[in-house]
Amino acid sequence: MPSSASPTPRRPPTLRDVAELAGVSIKTVSNVVNDYPHVRDSTRASVKDAIRQVGYRPQAAAQQLRTGASRLLTLAVPSLAFSYFSDLAQTFIDEAQSRRLTILLHSTSAGKEAERAVLEGFDRLLGDGVIFNPLHLDEQALASMDRLSQPTVFIGEHMPDDLPAGSDYVRIDNVQATADATTHLLEHGRRRIAFLGALPEDGGARPHGSATLRLQGFREALARFDLDPDAAPVEQVTHWHRRDGADAVRALLAREPEVDGIVCANDDLAIGVLAALRDLHRSVPEEIAVIGYDDTPDAPFAGPPLSSVSPDTSVLTRTALDFLTERIQGYDGPPRTATVPHRVVARESTGGPLQEGSQKD
Repeated sequence: MPSSASPTPRRPPTLRDVAELAGVSIKTVSNVVNDYPHVRDSTRASVKDAIRQVGYRPQAAAQQLRTGASRLLTLAVPSLAFSYFSDLAQTFIDEAQSRRLTILLHSTSAGKEAERAVLEGFDRLLGDGVIFNPLHLDEQALASMDRLSQPTVFIGEHMPDDLPAGSDYVRIDNVQATADATTHLLEHGRRRIAFLGALPEDGGARPHGSATLRLQGFREALARFDLDPDAAPVEQVTHWHRRDGADAVRALLAREPEVDGIVCANDDLAIGVLAALRDLHRSVPEEIAVIGYDDTPDAPFAGPPLSSVSPDTSVLTRTALDFLTERIQGYDGPPRTATVPHRVVARESTGGPLQEGSQKD
């Protein structure tokens, strides 16, 4: 009969195993593992061959105990269900890998308490630092904090003017970006333009919320074209998902059938708007031009292809990782803020790029 005793787990390979096989000291193996430069090429090759033979893999926890750094970073975002955040997460992962860093993804979709846990440093330390996109936290509560418990770089919006010590902020100019999107429609001759994507809870405790800032940019662009910003239709939604966009545009057009352009607060809303307009037999862009925000991977494949504001997420990613790495390595200066560039990508949903000298009246 086979023995009922559980087999003894195989011990994972150690630095000592590698050192014995390669005929070098444990310190030399450690130097190779950590990519220190002062190792002879022949010795490095011998150690790497031994590592492959024994199957050694460094343990992050052991590395953190030995060096004080795990090379693990946490990226905390509101939800990976949003196209923008899933695409942004992949951009962070790719850039981190090029720096021999590992990204741990953390969703705060549970809401305010989940975000508060990130801000307070989690129940257990997750890596060397955090890149954090808050969505639900009150700005006043964040501003009242003197110092964060771990190196932190904020991205996104919802940030107060005064940041806690130990943090930095990489932002997109939401006001200017949405003003540029609105201007794009105005330059194509649209004059009955609506904003779709206002949120009921924005403003108040979060005056720097995405919807608030983007609505501000929309209104500023209208004013620059001598249009009354207060007279422009604004459609509120509960969330920024595709179903919300589809439902909202039906309600909007039932009240405002003469709308000829729609500025959407994000691409998911805009793609929902396009689907509903097809069902309503309203042609895009002939009758109604539609523009989104985020330039998600789905935007070029929408029907018709969706014009959108494209933030430079590559610059955002590199800058956030630069700031966080400097914090982890000991920088303790005042909080820094960097603004990354954006551009309007014109596709068929707004009539494509405006040809030079063809601005419509």
